[in-house]
Amino acid sequence: MTSLRDTNPTEWLIACEEIRQLASRYAVALNHRNLDALVELFVADVRVGRDDVGREALKQNMAAQLRDGHRTILQVSNHVIDVVDADNASGIVGTRAEIERGDEWVIQVIEYHDTY
Repeated sequence: MTSLRDTNPTEWLIACEEIRQLASRYAVALNHRNLDALVELFVADVRVGRDDVGREALKQNMAAQLRDGHRTILQVSNHVIDVVDADNASGIVGTRAEIERGDEWVIQVIEYHDTY
């Protein structure tokens, strides 16, 4: 099977970099509590939970999750991207999260499986 990487390596590189930027922008937006920037990273009809759809629903969901005011530090690490074609890709991105809980910091290792 011929891939975009084989037929147009420059376009493949650009796609991979744009996807890497997407993951990094997510981490920065969350760390800075910039929910407007965060929801713009998602498609307009993003599914939120079982019953809600849309960026406004995502913004409300994220605001509820962040309501307690704790700080977070997300660090994007390993990122494997499979570009299918000019419009489709998938990937796995590793993230280390440090989450403030009162006087303690909780460390989490998260692995996101995404479709771009």
